[in-house]
Amino acid sequence: MAVSVTLGLLSCLWVLSFLWLQVFKTEGSLPPKSRMPEVPSGATIADESMECASGGCWRTITVVPAAGQSPEDLARQMGLSEGLRLPPTVFDPATVYVGARPEEGKLIVHVGYQ
Repeated sequence: MAVSVTLGLLSCLWVLSFLWLQVFKTEGSLPPKSRMPEVPSGATIADESMECASGGCWRTITVVPAAGQSPEDLARQMGLSEGLRLPPTVFDPATVYVGARPEEGKLIVHVGYQ
């Protein structure tokens, strides 16, 4: 009985946080770093930043591929050859967009709320 009550309360809190985020999220809202894609071994993060424009804010990481690897190959390895929509999670109840593009031998990865 206590377990089902606890699960019910946690479910209600998750729904409330989802609704709160949908109604009150601002252009400055950013997904947590935990929603960033993992960088494979051999590749290194050269830069991390936050950028904003009229459509909202997003996290940007610049990834240097491993020696002999192209940015396009790195994007494929990270599952980012096309843009992704990540579904809500327990700790971040909003849809997250992840996109990547090659630039000057590096891979630029963007993560923001949809």
